[in-house]
Amino acid sequence: MRKDKLTRAEIIGQARPLPDATHLGRIFSLLEAIPFTLTGGQILKFDYPDRAARLLRHHSGDVPKTLTDWTDRLSFADQSQRNAAIKRLTWEGAQYRLSYQLRLDTGEQIWIEETGERLSGEGPVPSEIIGVFRQVDRAKQELEKAAYNSRYDALSGLMNSASFTDAVNHVHALIKRQHSEAALIRLRVTNLSEINNIYGYETGDRLISKIGQRLGSLLRTPDHLARLDGSDFGICLIDVDRPAIETALERLKAPLLDIPYQTPHGGLYLEFSSAVMLLSAEAVSASEALMQTRSILDDQEIQPGWHVSFYDSAAQNLAAPLVPKRQDEEMTQEIIAALNERRISLAYQPIVDARTRDLHHYECLLRLRREDGEIYSAGAVIMAAEKLGLVHLLDRRALELAAETLRTMPDVHLALNVSAATLRDEAAVEDYLLALKSLGQDAGRLTLELTETAALDDPGLASFFSVETRKLGCAFAIDDFGSGYTTFRNLMAIEADSIKIDGSYIQGIATEPHKETFVRMMVDLAQTFSVKTVAEMVDDRADAELLRRLGVDYLQGYMFGIPSAAPAWRRAAG
Repeated sequence: MRKDKLTRAEIIGQARPLPDATHLGRIFSLLEAIPFTLTGGQILKFDYPDRAARLLRHHSGDVPKTLTDWTDRLSFADQSQRNAAIKRLTWEGAQYRLSYQLRLDTGEQIWIEETGERLSGEGPVPSEIIGVFRQVDRAKQELEKAAYNSRYDALSGLMNSASFTDAVNHVHALIKRQHSEAALIRLRVTNLSEINNIYGYETGDRLISKIGQRLGSLLRTPDHLARLDGSDFGICLIDVDRPAIETALERLKAPLLDIPYQTPHGGLYLEFSSAVMLLSAEAVSASEALMQTRSILDDQEIQPGWHVSFYDSAAQNLAAPLVPKRQDEEMTQEIIAALNERRISLAYQPIVDARTRDLHHYECLLRLRREDGEIYSAGAVIMAAEKLGLVHLLDRRALELAAETLRTMPDVHLALNVSAATLRDEAAVEDYLLALKSLGQDAGRLTLELTETAALDDPGLASFFSVETRKLGCAFAIDDFGSGYTTFRNLMAIEADSIKIDGSYIQGIATEPHKETFVRMMVDLAQTFSVKTVAEMVDDRADAELLRRLGVDYLQGYMFGIPSAAPAWRRAAG
């Protein structure tokens, strides 16, 4: 007899009556599940035959009595899959789970998830199995929808930026093998913001959809078309030279420019600007080419009508320089002067534990202060520095500043971004690793982040950098995860300790089910590989709560703190 007192949970458990069969049946019905028993390897018995009959659309109320009656409704491949699962139940308590399509009496097919456990029996064939058949049509539809949304733009139905980057990378590999040429075109609607302001964003969305339809009808089947972001579309023309590109652009001009787009406000005309980059075997990567074409259009003055600029694969304008030489020189001088005069600094944004909301670590974000006091944020500075070949200097300076913080604040953990361009510079990588080594034990409080697109461009290089930095005690993370759709095989090859889920899947997740489904899949897979997850751009309380329930480990966003040059170190968690 126990002398210690019963716990509250034990008292409640003893007092609570077990649910009766009717109550259990309702629970299984809500779960769209049917419990079953399989005896002798063949006799199939359902605990709730009426519910099984409804699931199978049986008007007579009869249900399968043998396993053969059930498996006759499966394809040969699914039967083989199921037989293989049963053969693996070689010990009492062994379990299995598989999903397959089941043919109903009506001829339609539904997705079933079968879960079972061997109860008894000797030898390779279990004498008794208990389990549950569960209809998972709805879950399969959500997964398919999430997979679709991960590859295609919901507004236009075209490929999204990530899919297009993958497609252009494949084209790049093809032209290397065949010694052919291709063209990357970024097409921007230059008066869309004006239309949005006058007629509303709903009209702008209608126009985006109509532009996609027109472009799709004008391009050849092998060519690729995407909506990249905002008012930008991407086109990849395969096996073309410059005359063929000019012919293709002329073919696009009249339908896009001269024919009005019908809206509830009448016919509207659009204006376009485009940057055309000729791709050859020596071309830059797809992600860099896309970034460069965007920079080209951002730097151009908006011109009415139809404006086209040509550039070669090295991002040099065939008619004029990519960036005005004077502007190029001024930015180079600005960055170098800022480095020499210690006008490069870090802002620190808190990242919190999703469950406790306690501070876990800070992300370091680069800032450049001009002589006139204006502050450049990380994005603008890094983009310019990458074009000018100076980004490795900024990465190195950022590491110096982070190292100083680690030395003076022994309880602080930091995350620091590293540019892909730095990794491609052998001397810069060697110098960076030596600086990390000099941190000693402080390196254990530093996480290095590399964007997913950079990891995809050269997984081998990313893996090398991950291994070397982890040897020194640092953690390694993939930033903007989901933007380039790295397979988890690549993730394991790179040996990332954590992934930061791209903010486009996080904002509004509480009200957008397809985002929830996609993030749930990423979190489940990350947990399978013991990889931590960070959600960025968390600005809403409902989003934060849902992310916690989905199992995300850490949250980052304005809800928890803006990037600050003077963070509250005293709140840092160990």
